[in-house]
Amino acid sequence: MEASKKAIIGLQGLELKNDEIDILKKYSPLGYILFSRNIHDKDQVKNLIGNIRNIIGWNCLILIDQEGGRVQRLTNPDWPKYPPSNLFGKLAINSLNIARRATYLNYILLGMDLKELGINVNCAPCLDVKSEQMNSVIGDRAFPSDPFIVSSLGKSACNGLIDSGVLPIIKHIPGHGKSITDSHKELPIISDKIDTLERSDFIPFKDLYNMPIAMTAHILYTEIDNKLPITQSKKAYNYIRNVIKYDGILISDDIEMLALKGTIEDRVLSIIKAGLDIVLHCSGNITTAEQVLINAPLLGKALSDKLKLSLDRIKNVDISMNKTIYLNEINKIFNNFSKYDVEYYK
Repeated sequence: MEASKKAIIGLQGLELKNDEIDILKKYSPLGYILFSRNIHDKDQVKNLIGNIRNIIGWNCLILIDQEGGRVQRLTNPDWPKYPPSNLFGKLAINSLNIARRATYLNYILLGMDLKELGINVNCAPCLDVKSEQMNSVIGDRAFPSDPFIVSSLGKSACNGLIDSGVLPIIKHIPGHGKSITDSHKELPIISDKIDTLERSDFIPFKDLYNMPIAMTAHILYTEIDNKLPITQSKKAYNYIRNVIKYDGILISDDIEMLALKGTIEDRVLSIIKAGLDIVLHCSGNITTAEQVLINAPLLGKALSDKLKLSLDRIKNVDISMNKTIYLNEINKIFNNFSKYDVEYYK
């Protein structure tokens, strides 16, 4: 693991191509992230992941964005449909305890799907606090506008994933909720006072400081750093570590999003210089992926040990548990609140 590069990259299609095998052998990325373009059915996904790990030679990280709602890479007919996070926020209006339980059940079921395939990291949950100006890129992916409820439901989501044998990635630290623009297209700038942010958007990330991995927001917070977005800012890194006190592994959001400027080399080097642990590159473009891997440093012992401790949390999880029991329980919860049209888990 120590000799792996500090980078997660995407793949082009449903199976490893020769140029991808060459890169995998030459640079040994820390792992891969899967998208819909990489998924056809269960056997194909299992074979793809197995081939990657056979070449790398260890149980490397395999990531996916499987939140439910709009962001669901595994879909029907092979996998059930999962609800967006805001449904659990609505449920919390009736009962926070029931919403917590439903969130836990949702994520343990979702995690069991991933574990079966060999996926060991999920880029979820979103801890972004809902706001009136929130851009639709987050929208129903967020729990409610109360940061304390977001913290509570976020913990349940993370615990569900961990108990299913999958590491969660909380995102997008320190918060994407006040952004009125989409960081895929341009750099959002948030000028709210720091004390306002510390009483709202930053609370869930501070409360979940002990979760294994967090993904940064490509957002410029003028009160933290008026020149650089979170992902590329040493000031932001120090703030996350020393004020928010998040002590887990920090991974960037996709570095090809248009919120970031400069060449791929510039982006990788600035992210590493800022202090982040892992660079994420999603497109599957083999040329830019190689640039990422050329410029990303090796993992090293300290980060390798930290990652091993995280993976140990899910090492011996047994998913032979009865999924039907969980399905029945969560369907019963939603059936008791008849205003929710339960079209999920099927």
